[in-house]
Amino acid sequence: MRYFRSEPNVYVSICVQLDEAYGYPNAETKTARTLPLVSELPKDQSGRVYLAIASDYCEYNLPSQILPQLIAAGSVAEISKGEYDAILQDNAPPQ
Repeated sequence: MRYFRSEPNVYVSICVQLDEAYGYPNAETKTARTLPLVSELPKDQSGRVYLAIASDYCEYNLPSQILPQLIAAGSVAEISKGEYDAILQDNAPPQ
C-alpha cells in the first residue's frame, strides 16, 4: 500500500482526469469512478484528504505518469502508514 495526502480540490481534479481517461462512469461494467469520492475519505483538521491505495495501482499507466509530477509540484504528499493510521484514528467514530 501507498499513502497520500492532498487538498480536496486537487484530489477531485485527479479523479476527473482518471475517470475521463478510463471512461468512467461505465454503464456496461457498472463502474462509477476510479477512486472514492472526497466525502468517503478521511480528513485532517485542515480539511486535507487522505488516501490509501494499492502500490500496483500507482504503477499503472496514467497514475504512474501523473503521480511523480503531483508529488514534485507539492500538490500531493506521499505519507507513511503511521501518518495515515493516525488520521484514521482521529476520524474514527466515538465509541
